[in-house]
Amino acid sequence: MLTSPSVPGIAAGLVAAAIWGGALAVTRFGVSGDTPLSPADIAMLRFAGPALLLLPVLRRAWPRLRQVPLHLLALMLLGGGAPFVIVAGSGLGIAGAAEAGALLPGAMPICVAVFSRLLGERISTAGLVGLAIIGASVAAVILPSLSVGADNRGEGYALLLAAAALAAGYTIALRRSGLGPWEAASFVSAGSMLALGPPYAFVMEPGLIAASWDVIALQIGFQGMASGVLAPVAFATAVQRLGASKAAAFGSLTPGAACIGGFALLGEVPTAAAAMSIVATGLGIALMACPRCMMRLRA
Repeated sequence: MLTSPSVPGIAAGLVAAAIWGGALAVTRFGVSGDTPLSPADIAMLRFAGPALLLLPVLRRAWPRLRQVPLHLLALMLLGGGAPFVIVAGSGLGIAGAAEAGALLPGAMPICVAVFSRLLGERISTAGLVGLAIIGASVAAVILPSLSVGADNRGEGYALLLAAAALAAGYTIALRRSGLGPWEAASFVSAGSMLALGPPYAFVMEPGLIAASWDVIALQIGFQGMASGVLAPVAFATAVQRLGASKAAAFGSLTPGAACIGGFALLGEVPTAAAAMSIVATGLGIALMACPRCMMRLRA
């Protein structure tokens, strides 16, 4: 029977996974439309609104933020902020939404498990089985495309794998920082704007001017509010309640949402391998999220 902390943690993980899947499709739509936005444009739309909205939270959280080691804050900013969005957005400009939905969130729990193991944690047999299933589901989508040498998708896959590693670093750093969900979201949003804002304004060529208002509105609504505020808070809640490894495992549920979004926005029909991947990752999630399968710290 699930303990009381597990129920809201699982609910939060499901919310984050659904938003992540939709965000992959919306980002793919933005970077591959008739007037494509750049990954930097997507990052600005994602973090500008939340940075202003969460400014009061950042002020209250500042004393706690000053107590967090700088390397943890850096990992959080890299893996949850503008660098992650730019790397993932660049990958989405090459790979399809369904493929990205299988690769990026599918690889993240594997990266978290590897990093956690290097930090001295261990994983149960059932947890290893769950990770193996998730890994196999990722390979089932990626390998067929690589075998036929379709375009330059290999570069897109590499970028998405790099984004998964960044997200894994964020997950572990968030767990070890002790920050609350709103505190983490406010820091990542403000830090992203401070890091990206000046070069975006004075060096890069913003693509927002040429984009249509409906495209901008969609990106602001989904990237700014859903991905920029709701998903980080929901995921941070899942990390707090369930732990880094189990929370990261929920990310593997996003291929379903990514496939639905990719079909609705772009008409991308998932392959049979992608559809089977969704079912397989669901099984992997069940094993990873089971209380008996969670990773245990060594005494």
